[in-house]
This record gives sequence, C-alpha cells and structure tokens, in this order.
Amino acid sequence: MQRKWTSGVALAAMCVSSAQAYAQDAEPIRIGYDAAITGVLAPYDSVDGARCEVDRINEAGGVLGRKLVLESRDMKSDAVTASVVRQELIDMGVTALLAPASDDTAIPVAALALPRDIPVLTVGATQVQFPLASPTNSYLTAFGDNLAAAAIAKYAIDQGYKTAALMVSRDFGSYGIAVPNYFADAFKQLGGSIVGTVNYNVGLSDYSAQIAAVKAMDPKPELIVGGFITPENGVFPRQFKAANMDVKFVGTDAYDDPGLPSIAGSGADLITFVTHGFPSEGTPLKAFYDDCTKRGYKIQNVFFALAGEAILLIKDAIERAQSAEPAKVNAALAETENLKGITSGSITYKGRSGIPLKELTVVTIKNGVFEPIGSIMPEYVPAP
Repeated sequence: MQRKWTSGVALAAMCVSSAQAYAQDAEPIRIGYDAAITGVLAPYDSVDGARCEVDRINEAGGVLGRKLVLESRDMKSDAVTASVVRQELIDMGVTALLAPASDDTAIPVAALALPRDIPVLTVGATQVQFPLASPTNSYLTAFGDNLAAAAIAKYAIDQGYKTAALMVSRDFGSYGIAVPNYFADAFKQLGGSIVGTVNYNVGLSDYSAQIAAVKAMDPKPELIVGGFITPENGVFPRQFKAANMDVKFVGTDAYDDPGLPSIAGSGADLITFVTHGFPSEGTPLKAFYDDCTKRGYKIQNVFFALAGEAILLIKDAIERAQSAEPAKVNAALAETENLKGITSGSITYKGRSGIPLKELTVVTIKNGVFEPIGSIMPEYVPAP
C-alpha cells in the first residue's frame, strides 16, 4: 500500500483532533485479522480494505468513544501458520476476528475463538461449510456459494442455456467442489442438463487434457462452470478460445479480479459472473473506493470492499451491544438485520446461521472492461 505524506502542520492538527475524539483513559478496541497477505489466498483478503474502514471510523470519533485498532498478521495461505497467528491474535484480547478466505483455514480459527465467544468473520470466504461448522460464532461477510451458484444457474436459464459441463478441483478447500455442485443442483431444478464433469488441478500451464475431455462430450455443453480462482479463471477461457471453443464460462466472485481480462486475453468475452457489487456512480461502493483512494489506498478488487464491510459489521454490532465484550458483540452480530453495507444495500444475519442474505450483481466483460448487466436474487437456493 502506498500512503500519501501529510504536512507537519496538518498532521499535528489531525493528532489534536483525534485526541479530542476519544476518552483520555479509554482502551482501544482491537480487531484481529488472520489474513492471507501472501500465497494463493491473498487475492481474497484485504488488510488495506479493513484498515481504510478503521481509519474512517476513527476519524468520525471511533466506537463508543474508543479508538479501533486493527491487528493484522500474515498466515501466508498456510493452515499451520494460520493456527499460530490466530492464537497470537486471541491472546491480544481482540473483540472480534477476521479469518482467511477458505473454510479449511477459517474453521479452526472459529473453533479456537469459540471458548471466549469471540465472533469470527471471513472477508472473502463464500463456503457455507464455515459458519455451519461453528454456527454460534461464525459469519460470512460475502454471500454463500449456494446462493451464488443458484444465481448463475438462474442467469443461465434466463439467457436460454440448457447444457453445462462442470469443472472440479479439490486443491483449495471446498470452493472448487461446492460451486459446481450447487450450480448443478439449481441448474437441473430449473430445467437444465449437466452433460459431463472434468477434474483439474490448479497451477498448471496447459489444460489441453481438460479441453479434449469437454470436446468429446455429447451433447456439447453451452456453458463451463467451476469454482475457479485466479489465474485459472482466466487461463481456461483463454485456452478454450485458442482451441476454437466458444463455450461460455459463468462463475462467481473469484472472477472479480481486475487482472482477469489481461489473463483471459481473447477469451475474456466468454466470461459472465456474479459478484458482490459494482462501483457505479452514486453507490456506497463507489463512495468507499473514492474515499479510500483519496486516503492513499490502492483498490485491489472487490474483496477490498468486503474487508471494509466486515469492519462495518463489527462496528454496528459493538454499537448495538453498547459493549466491546466479545460475547455481547457476537450476540449483536447474530441479530443484524437490514444493515446498509458497502457492497450491499441490505445485510441480514438474523435467523440465517451466519450466512448473509444479500443481492448479487451480474457482470460481463466487453472490450477488456468489466460491465454490470443487472442484479439478481434466485428463488431456488440449494440447501447448504
């Protein structure tokens, strides 16, 4: 992150203003972030997004007259490192924790935090297995995979598509399995057909074997659906296009990466996906991006905003609980209803076991640029 330097006079004024905003003897409220700053999960976490929202809150006077402090550590997309990091953060006496973007790393965080009733929110994870594994203190900030997969199934049927092939990977938690499986459930429920399934591993440069398997399917699929992450979400469309296969790729929020059009190349026009929001003029998301940019932060992708939204959710819960005690904040989080967020105009946890109800945005790529084409809320959603 590149930050802009402030003149000495302005900095002094800011310090005086901040000192006046908080009670002299008030302890700060600490939020821990067990973040994937490096490694394969890094695109789906954003310490900068969380830090920007903390800055905004503190500038406005903090929470309950106390300053928010974000304590972040790099778990390096590694489960063993994550376990060390989460214990360190819990020992700091945090009010809440933000967890990594995969269920296999986030679930142990929630389990360790549970005896102290510390609420745990994932910034980028969409796997509903996470809150289901620890339903009394776990929350997704993002929508669940079942909702997203149902949304792309509805979009596909609405566009007249009837056949699809699934691509499945077991290399990164449940995401690479859950998205195609939930899609298949919803797609068939709506009248579509799954014509085949192909397995793949991440990190390869040549997927000709998978392309050949799809070519051999009879009938031919009109769509490819997988729980792709970067860079595979761009590599597959590029290689399919190079093989003269114009099959469409429909997917979920992992496609929402500014680098995707460059990775996909000429295959970018094959892609449509659902995501958390789009920074159109007049939206809270655009306002957040603009404000954070002015503060010197660089917007990486939509997970920057989700990190900010996670902080906003915690702030709202602290205010409603009138306490920074973890158990009280956790109880307030569970009762969140119709909160106006950053990516979504309404966020509800109440009665949903930590899986939020949120509207989704449909995005396509035209001439190398992301373009929103509407919003969607599916009627049929597979059970978690």
